[in-house]
Amino acid sequence: MSSIRLPSIVGLMLLVFACTSTQKEDLNAISPPLSPAEEQATFQLEPGFKIQLVAAEPMVQEPVSIQFDEDGRMWVIEMRGYMVDIEGNDEDQPIGRISILEDQDGDGEMDKSTVYLDSLVMPRSIGLFKGGALVAENNALWITEDLDGDLKADTKILLDATYSQNGVVEHTDNGLLRTVDNWYYSAKSRLRYRLKGDEWIRDSTEFRGQWGISQDDKGRLIYNYNWSQLHGDLVPPNYLFTNPNHTPSTGIDYGLTIDRRVYPIRPNLAVNRGYIPGTLDQEGRLLEFTSACAPTVYRSALFPQEYLGNIFVMENAGNLVKRNVVKENGNYLEAQDPNPGREFLASTDERFRPVNGYVGPDGALYIVDMYRGIIQHLDYMTEYLREQTIQRKLDAPVHMGRIWRIVPADTDPKTVEKLSSKSDSELVAYLGHSDGWYRDMAQRLLVENNDKSQVPALKEMVLNSSNELGPFHALWTLEGMGQADEGFLLEVLDHESELIQSAALRMLDKLAKEEEGISRRLGEKMMEMSKNAGKSTDLQMALSAYALSDQDARQVLLEVLYKQGEDALIRDAAMSSLTNREYDFLQAIWKDATWNDLNPAHEIFLEMLTASIVKKQIKMKSKGFWHWWIYLNWAGKNKQS
Repeated sequence: MSSIRLPSIVGLMLLVFACTSTQKEDLNAISPPLSPAEEQATFQLEPGFKIQLVAAEPMVQEPVSIQFDEDGRMWVIEMRGYMVDIEGNDEDQPIGRISILEDQDGDGEMDKSTVYLDSLVMPRSIGLFKGGALVAENNALWITEDLDGDLKADTKILLDATYSQNGVVEHTDNGLLRTVDNWYYSAKSRLRYRLKGDEWIRDSTEFRGQWGISQDDKGRLIYNYNWSQLHGDLVPPNYLFTNPNHTPSTGIDYGLTIDRRVYPIRPNLAVNRGYIPGTLDQEGRLLEFTSACAPTVYRSALFPQEYLGNIFVMENAGNLVKRNVVKENGNYLEAQDPNPGREFLASTDERFRPVNGYVGPDGALYIVDMYRGIIQHLDYMTEYLREQTIQRKLDAPVHMGRIWRIVPADTDPKTVEKLSSKSDSELVAYLGHSDGWYRDMAQRLLVENNDKSQVPALKEMVLNSSNELGPFHALWTLEGMGQADEGFLLEVLDHESELIQSAALRMLDKLAKEEEGISRRLGEKMMEMSKNAGKSTDLQMALSAYALSDQDARQVLLEVLYKQGEDALIRDAAMSSLTNREYDFLQAIWKDATWNDLNPAHEIFLEMLTASIVKKQIKMKSKGFWHWWIYLNWAGKNKQS
């Protein structure tokens, strides 16, 4: 978001130039706070659905994120110190809190609140684990635990003082999403964390997104930026950027769509760049995303089938939630708006501020509504927005907030099963549940319980279950328990599912990197697989080839590139596995008859190899001469052929 401040008179002149008389009338309109029932009446929702109130002030105040624990209780992060006035005063005061909400009578509305932890400075997000939660607060990451089961934190220990060090609220680490690979990832961050036994491990990872992070059913990370609504990773974390001599062009931070259009149902004059022509239409409505956040992948069977895998994006400045239909095209993802001109959810209430989303254990889509006038932080508030805020009386009141649930119109709230009461053998069955929340939670609990007696059942599920997602989670459960051994994983590589094959390769390459014997056996298996592997398996083999011997890696990569060398993602994946052996691979290419034809894909990969070699300044000091020497030798070889 821009930090430019224009004098108010200039902002108004630009506004007059850009807006119609209808907008001029709206300049003086006041947006008073509404009761939850009044706000609910302002919603325009996609046909076939209904929206229900789950919680509201004073039970929740300034909610920014939620999570559900194993018993279906809702944990709410309340950033009560955010912009309490237009000057941003008292932001450093410990008035934030984390509350746990419960629906005790089963009517779908929360009626009990327990403060898990208070006296917090700008809490941002939590990552639940058995008996506690990681808490991002006061520019650091903390381990908190409830030791006596009363839902109140008894300990708070610093885990990482480097987390959230940027300090600017809109551009600081957040999310703490526990994904299928048993790591916790954040948006706006290069850090990830994992609990092994009683020890928390920190690792670096690729930088992702701005506010909010999600995963799809295949474990791909999904995120976005305030101006660009939908990005994601096409490859697993910590592979593509491992070669310091090559910068990938795709795969990480991949844009699923270039469509930025939004369709509010009210004027949005109080947006940060409202004075800039092209920001608002003739009716004063926002034209494009300016505050996109919290992409939420729908992973439940409650909604109609066509909604499975859809991604919902929050736009709090435009008072709306957009729905995207996502389709797979080989190793790529593509998203599109199924109803251009009408959003999934929109409101005429200017204070409706959807800042986060979550798919709950009941399959409902939960919307975290911060419900306030000021949504822009002081660090990025223009003079134009300041004037609009004061004029429209959007600076007060504060400490409000609502949480909404969206369900099909003919659906009543259903009872959430308490997984804490399930035995480990029962949890294994939940790995194949139709809803992603149950699969994720069962996996987490099984890994934390670490009951080795469940290993045979987990392996049986991986090898013989017909439901692809059940074996997928079972395999990662074994990995989390440290029970994914080489022999078993090599057997899994014969699985008919490419998703399962790729997961096994990810686990095997880590083992192969540590033991030469495993590397040799994996190389043999990958060379065998490369002849008939599908696109997803080919991609993972290209990424995993880094763990093979030089000779095995060359053979696997030559085969994968021969089949899919026209794919930029495959080329980048191959380069990631060629760290410090680019020149040897170039020599192998010269000897390979399948590369005699200098087609465009071959030329591109040759240029990538050459650039990587030049970057290391191998053999000769003159980069330009070395680059063209290789190319001319290649061209001469093909001309003679």
